Amino acid sequence: MTPNDRKQIGAWLADHSSGIELELITDKSPQAESMSIFCEQLAELDTGIKIKKRTPDSDAEKPAILVGGRLKYQAVPLGPELNPFLDALAGQSDPAGSAPGGENPLDALTIPAHLQVYIAPQCPHCPQTVAQLLPLVHENDNISISIIDGTLFTDMADGEQIKAVPTVILDTDFRWTGSVDMTELTDTIINRDPVKLGPLTLRSFIDDGRASDLARMMIKAQTVFPALIDLITHDLWSIRLGAMVAAEEIAWEDRPLAGTMIPALEKRFAEVNETVQGDILHVIGETGNSTDVPFLESVVAKVASAELREAARDAIESIKEATQ
Repeated sequence: MTPNDRKQIGAWLADHSSGIELELITDKSPQAESMSIFCEQLAELDTGIKIKKRTPDSDAEKPAILVGGRLKYQAVPLGPELNPFLDALAGQSDPAGSAPGGENPLDALTIPAHLQVYIAPQCPHCPQTVAQLLPLVHENDNISISIIDGTLFTDMADGEQIKAVPTVILDTDFRWTGSVDMTELTDTIINRDPVKLGPLTLRSFIDDGRASDLARMMIKAQTVFPALIDLITHDLWSIRLGAMVAAEEIAWEDRPLAGTMIPALEKRFAEVNETVQGDILHVIGETGNSTDVPFLESVVAKVASAELREAARDAIESIKEATQ
């Protein structure tokens, strides 16, 4: 943190009340250390800023600074990125996407939207893009944003094939590189095909306790969204549980529809750990039919784990009871 950064933060603190709480997801990684130092320095400037630390819930969760429930910084917001970050703390950014007369097209949004914004400290255009997007978390409770420094989290940037910054990703099928047309982005958020929702967006349903809403959406679309498979096989138990609840609710209303997810689950079975395998077997039992019994019988015959064999037998019995 440079003297200019401290001066900017001090001026901001003079105009804003204390009582800010940030959550720091931290581990022993260099990325976590950089964010931890930033948070500690921020708290030193004002004792009213509280930093709540916790470790990642799973191997899949990365270090991050959480601002409220819907904004995540996987970056150290200093230099040009500091001002948008301070605006986010205050919630004072002007609403983006509002139509003349105060009407806001995002008011009608009921499907969660998660935006990933990849930035880099040396990028001259990234702060403007971040400043444009951050107000969206105040526009609708269904919108969440992750700001990711691609130079700090190179594995994430490589995984998303980030070649330039800023890059904005919505679900898995929409991305903008360079300047962002906010009208176009807003229209895409509102009008996108629910079938194409990505796992981060579906996870928003789970995190908000809306697994039933997610199930009803898939029943209405008569399609099990492919990203649900990612949640059923997620490392984190709470996410798997919510996804399993959604799958079972689909099965109660439309068992044939729920059964369409089983080929993908059978394919994932060999790729996941034993705990997740047990949950897959449970889901097959709750959603499958007689055509899925041979797979379950193969588990009984071939796997070494007695617990998995028992889970497969239970699944066979569940299918028999449901299809009699």
